[in-house]
Amino acid sequence: MCKYLVLVFVCLLKFAIADQCKRVGDCACEFFDGTGINLKPIIDIGAQPLHTNVSNGDAYYFSPCQDISYTMDDNKTNVTNVDCKKGYTLCKYDATNNTLVRLGELKETQFTSDDGLYLTYIKPNHSITHVKLVCTTDKKSFFYPDSIANVTTHLLLFSPYACPVVMEDFSKPSTGTVLLIMLFVVLVSYFVIGTTVNAFYLGARGMEIVPHLDFWRGLPGLVRDGAQFLQNGCRVTNRTPDPDSYDAI
Repeated sequence: MCKYLVLVFVCLLKFAIADQCKRVGDCACEFFDGTGINLKPIIDIGAQPLHTNVSNGDAYYFSPCQDISYTMDDNKTNVTNVDCKKGYTLCKYDATNNTLVRLGELKETQFTSDDGLYLTYIKPNHSITHVKLVCTTDKKSFFYPDSIANVTTHLLLFSPYACPVVMEDFSKPSTGTVLLIMLFVVLVSYFVIGTTVNAFYLGARGMEIVPHLDFWRGLPGLVRDGAQFLQNGCRVTNRTPDPDSYDAI
């Protein structure tokens, strides 16, 4: 029973991690399998942000990889609040109040997974905005509204750069890779130092120069016992005592 619970836990953990995209840059994230999303090519430096209009006159401006302080409609007159001029990644033009409202900044970008991959921006006690990333084969990127409420807003970003690609060219080594490298270095250091001490300081020769030789000789048996322990449901089986042991006397 124990081994089945462990297997179920490992499988669930694997699926949960596989769906997560860990942020590895200002607008890039990486999945567990080494693929990921890099949105940096969407907007060239100095280019206009992505823009979408809503039927009520509102508008949204999106610059996913840098904070900017301008919009495509800087010629709007009588804007009473210019919050977006302080620098924004996501900005809303509120037509009713004729204001520019900053909904998100680059440092606030979160990659979230819930029926797809999203860029999420949270302004506590103010607004929550989700930008769903939709992979397309079109060469251009398009920005559209999805559903808009008083607090939570859903927007859509259709882009070829929302498609997963191999991230090895610009991502850092994964945690598993780092742990394997550390394990390899520790094992090599252990054997080199151990054999040196045994050979030059203790005068050992042949197989005796291997550090902790008795442990390595008994390791296969320990592995076999561990496998049998798991196979028996983490229960210790009753064994006939060794004839030469104290329990047999």
